[in-house]
Amino acid sequence: MKKKQNIILDPKFRNYAYAAAPLVNIYEQPTGKKTIAKMLMGEWMKVASSTEDLTSEERLKVFFRGGEGFVDSENLTRERCLEVYFLDVDQGDSILIQTPDDRRVLIDGGQDDSALSFLRNKYRLDKPGKFIDFEAIVATHSDLDHTGGLIKILRHPRIAVKRVYHNGLFRRTLKTSDPGPSIGNRLGGLEDCPELPGDPELSHFMKKFIDAVQQAKKRLPHIIKQMEAEGRWHDRLDLPPEGFICKRLEAADEFLPPYGKDNKYLQIKVLWPCADEANTLPRYSTKSETVNGNSIVLKLIHGENTVLLTGDLNEKSMDDILHHYSQNGKLDEWETNIYKAAHHGSQHFSVPFLKLISPDAAVISSGDNRYDKHGHPSAVLLGTITRFSKLEKPAIFSTELAACFRKLSPSQQAEFNSGHGHLYERAIQGIIHLRSDGRQMHLGRVFGRRPPKDPHAQTMWKWDVWSKPLRHKKATGD
Repeated sequence: MKKKQNIILDPKFRNYAYAAAPLVNIYEQPTGKKTIAKMLMGEWMKVASSTEDLTSEERLKVFFRGGEGFVDSENLTRERCLEVYFLDVDQGDSILIQTPDDRRVLIDGGQDDSALSFLRNKYRLDKPGKFIDFEAIVATHSDLDHTGGLIKILRHPRIAVKRVYHNGLFRRTLKTSDPGPSIGNRLGGLEDCPELPGDPELSHFMKKFIDAVQQAKKRLPHIIKQMEAEGRWHDRLDLPPEGFICKRLEAADEFLPPYGKDNKYLQIKVLWPCADEANTLPRYSTKSETVNGNSIVLKLIHGENTVLLTGDLNEKSMDDILHHYSQNGKLDEWETNIYKAAHHGSQHFSVPFLKLISPDAAVISSGDNRYDKHGHPSAVLLGTITRFSKLEKPAIFSTELAACFRKLSPSQQAEFNSGHGHLYERAIQGIIHLRSDGRQMHLGRVFGRRPPKDPHAQTMWKWDVWSKPLRHKKATGD
């Protein structure tokens, strides 16, 4: 007998339901076996009837992005999942987190418009009255392939940003102060938000980033006012007490606001970088190693499930992490189910670090467009990354390997006035999808068949899905 879900719904969302199984079939008819789509756990559907009881019929008619069909009611739930999207931004990182209470955090933005394009398409920002808000945007470090794409997102007239966090290191034009003044074997000069135009030493790119942050701050009240005019937003436009925030983030902060230990939907711990009492960070052999090695590291905790996001950590910083956390007896904080590979799958990693975190599945974000300049992901990293998993079948997902391209037709090529070679377009985006309900957790990518006109519709895709094995709870003896 099906268990009835007694959930009191906001009238605005009474008809919405979500896929409750790893993959849910959408059928063409109320009876029969012909499927027209498969929905990954957590994907939304709008139930055609107004009933709140999802168990009242064997199959319910639903509308979804890309069409309409019928779903077995036992595969629907009113409860939202945690959704994480590892975006395909070529050589770079961008991670969208959508929480079970329908709020958002963005970790990095890639180098170009790829992340913004995803947000624009997913949330229909080209339609009148469409907006989204971010509880936080995090730039793990100041490299262009992580921070460059954030500039247009921060400037977008329909994106409200409440908080911006970074690691406190800003690239500068003077070698002696880039990315901060040296203090022995450490690095000082950490800042929350440099003022413009008051800091002439900032690099041109850093000035553009800070200017975008300042624009986001200035524009926030105006965007909020517009969103308040739309009924669906009025009850969730709560701002931090101090208003817009731009601040550096480190392990001493413990959690990414507002996802602290009291947040009932999600906790996001801050594990790195670690500043000392003199407010300095580790300095490594090169400036690039220093900026990368002090990337912000976040750990998502959702019920029994964990996801570790590591920016561009390198071997030296990984060894520093092992040393620092062994001294305070908190090494177990680094163990995780899912590991977003550091530095796009670089060969510069620490085997003891991978032993410590012992991930069951990994996600690698990479994708050189020209000559495979960086060689990511490296063969040795691919061979080692899930080696220390306790599972028989661990998994590795890669945005680069998930993306597919197709050659343009001669007429399409002619439109580009190209007389030589072949032109290609990306036919399948290399986005890696993660879903968690607190116990179940699934990673998936799409493949096969002709892609739909709407890149985020579910109609034509097949899915490659990895599921975290469930631990059986012991009987209580009641």
